Amino acid sequence: MLFIDPLFLFAVLPLAICLFYVFGTLCGPSAALGVIVVTSAIFYAPYGALPFSILAGSLCVNLAIGLGLSSARFVSPAIRQLLLTGGLVFNFLLLGAFKYFDQIAALVAPMAGPILGVVIPAGISFYTFHQAVFLLDAFKRQEDVGKFLAGADGAGGKLSVFTRYAAFVALFPQLIIGPITYMSEFSPQALRPGFGRLRWVDLQVGVTLVIVGLFKKLVLADNLSTLVSPTFAGASTNLPISSNDAIMAIAGYFFQLYFDFSGYSDIALGIARCFSIRLPINFDSPLRASGIVDWYRRWHITLTRVIALFVFTPLSLWGTRYAAQRGYKGWKRRAFGAWLPFLLNFQIIALWHAAKGTFALFGLFHGLWYVLETEVKASKTFKAYRARTSDRFRGLTGMAISTLPLMLSLALFRSDSVNAFGKLVASVGNFAPPEIGQVDGNPRGWLKIAIAAFIVYLLPNIYEVLRNYRPGIVTYENRSTAVAILRVAWRPNLVWGLYLGGLAIVAFTYLNIPAPFLYAGF
Repeated sequence: MLFIDPLFLFAVLPLAICLFYVFGTLCGPSAALGVIVVTSAIFYAPYGALPFSILAGSLCVNLAIGLGLSSARFVSPAIRQLLLTGGLVFNFLLLGAFKYFDQIAALVAPMAGPILGVVIPAGISFYTFHQAVFLLDAFKRQEDVGKFLAGADGAGGKLSVFTRYAAFVALFPQLIIGPITYMSEFSPQALRPGFGRLRWVDLQVGVTLVIVGLFKKLVLADNLSTLVSPTFAGASTNLPISSNDAIMAIAGYFFQLYFDFSGYSDIALGIARCFSIRLPINFDSPLRASGIVDWYRRWHITLTRVIALFVFTPLSLWGTRYAAQRGYKGWKRRAFGAWLPFLLNFQIIALWHAAKGTFALFGLFHGLWYVLETEVKASKTFKAYRARTSDRFRGLTGMAISTLPLMLSLALFRSDSVNAFGKLVASVGNFAPPEIGQVDGNPRGWLKIAIAAFIVYLLPNIYEVLRNYRPGIVTYENRSTAVAILRVAWRPNLVWGLYLGGLAIVAFTYLNIPAPFLYAGF
């Protein structure tokens, strides 16, 4: 199912929320988690029997390994290390097989055709990382993991633990496109004594987030797609592209991707909050980033921190030790301790989306940009610049400098090939008079982009609006750049109810022609 499926929105979701609170009130937290697991199974079942079986098998294998890692019976460090290594290898091989095997085979032998010949199981990237982090936490015997897995004695105890674990990993709001939640974030909420009992503020905040997310996706992102898809398709098929269309497509996709993915994240956090669960905030106004470092503290935050955990941190530790052993200093030490780990980190982030040349180039560009920016910020010149300027000035200046490179890199991300991207960029200079009957400059298209820019750069995001009601778990504290007079605060009152009702009515008018979420294919 999809969040924008009317059957889900108007039947499955309301019924699940009602059953969650009924069973939670009458039978306790375990029953409430059971409702979440059953709803998640119903939500995921339409993706097919094979993806469902893979998810179920993955849950069983990782839970068994996690129980072994957190158990006091395994005192041998060698056995525990073997369990951890085996679990991580299982997860990443499973992900690699379904996500990359046919892609790599196509590069090696294009005429042979797909070998596995199956669609990538929905959500496999996210629940793989989800469980990989869980295994690391279990290996460290974190207190939250121990409490969460406690009581696995006997058939009833094992069923109860499996229910809790399945709710943690397969929680349907986050299952397909995240966010990726840590056990330390989920466990205290699911194990609190009152979990499953109705708190009106959870429903009020949750519904608000869902409505805003639907509006972003259905009204803003999907309307921008009409400016984007034809031009990018034309770049792939050698059709002529005017300068106006090329610029509009590049700018349009910049905002379309943001509203589409941000809308999904808002809906995910909103649905989870309706079940009294706060998920990590995955987007925090990333288009207002003052540079590439700031961008990755705001864009797909939970994926960034997981990749850093598995790639950058171990590589940086290895590189630093290697440089120290060789007696390297200055740029050589930074090259091994930071530059190379950054480049590999961003290449992994890029190729995580797919094994394509455009993504590899995207990762290389962002990696080099990240290295350059960190070096500049460590210089004496920048430190002097920081001392004589305000945070707001540096933020606005950095945003102005960063916007165009970010816009172009996302256009590369969207392009079918490097050649298609080159043609699109070259078309920016292809000035020509409009054809007969064509509206000069497409003012309606530019109005859409102007409205999108106004919302992105001047209005507070929904988490700022809901700041007094803790809409999600904050990973990074980012300074607001919204216009001060527009920094309104949400309240559960009639005025906000009427406003959100209007947004909902507008969004629901587009439910008859919904498009899939852009990130659903990853």
